[in-house]
Amino acid sequence: MSTAQVPFHEELVTLQGPAGTLAGTLAVPDGAVRGFVLIIPGSGRANRDGDLRQLRIGIYRDLARAVSAEGFVTLRYDKRGVGRSVRAHSATGLWDLVDDAAAAVSFLRQSAGDSGTIILLGHSEGCIIAPAVNARTPVQGLILLSGACESLSVTSPRQQERGIEDLRRMRGLMGVIVRALRVPESQRRKSRALLERIMASDRPWIRVSGLKLNAKWIREHFRYDVTSDLPGVHCPTLAITGEKDIQVLPEHARQIADTVGGPAEWHIIPHMTHILRRTDEPVNMVTLLKLYKRQVRQPIDPELLDILRIWLDAQFPRGSHAAS
Repeated sequence: MSTAQVPFHEELVTLQGPAGTLAGTLAVPDGAVRGFVLIIPGSGRANRDGDLRQLRIGIYRDLARAVSAEGFVTLRYDKRGVGRSVRAHSATGLWDLVDDAAAAVSFLRQSAGDSGTIILLGHSEGCIIAPAVNARTPVQGLILLSGACESLSVTSPRQQERGIEDLRRMRGLMGVIVRALRVPESQRRKSRALLERIMASDRPWIRVSGLKLNAKWIREHFRYDVTSDLPGVHCPTLAITGEKDIQVLPEHARQIADTVGGPAEWHIIPHMTHILRRTDEPVNMVTLLKLYKRQVRQPIDPELLDILRIWLDAQFPRGSHAAS
């Protein structure tokens, strides 16, 4: 992030969440501490580093280490049901994730003190969770990467329609088969029926094709709109999205900055995708996983890290009070 990086070391830690133990990694600068940064992950079963079973992204590990090299303590943790944390993934809702992130803030406050600097760094779903956490326990800064300025009830259907449109445009024999079997129309009907079943249920999970689907998480997301909490964010906010992010709308970075109640800055980084790497390839939903598997060999976009460093230096200058 900068030429003046400081050494740091990592410690394995545990903290107590409402449902049980959450395991995490604390990266601690060896010198003076400028502040404390909690990394709030996106959706899915990614661990504290941002690795999935079939896709080792390492996004939160790399972000944590880059920020700690600037003099900040960072905490990243395994969500419920992931890694070494308490096993409860299938029954975990949005508000459970908010509770856990709030517990992580309390953990950091033990070191930061009541007047210390705590910053929430959310990625993807973490950008929805962070403002909700701030509404409960106000913090000193928000960094929102690849976030949406709307409810998942709007984002999810848009993603589905984008995927259906990308299916329609498939070329070659596979495209012919998809169109002949009317796969897009079939997918739309099945998705609509599944959503109706989820919203009518009061169970934490339901079985779909033999697999557990977290119905509680979907219901709670569909009934929550992050724009209800963004106006209550009065601390400095940085919103960044990639121009090639097709999981959220890139222009939402600006909408987030316009919606929060405090000073805000926004950026749309050319060629950057949802996993914060650059690509010159066309991006579509059908081949997105293949693209990500190629992108994980690359480092996080250097422009993103430069923007982070400059913002942190401006909002939380070196030598400022970080802990009591």
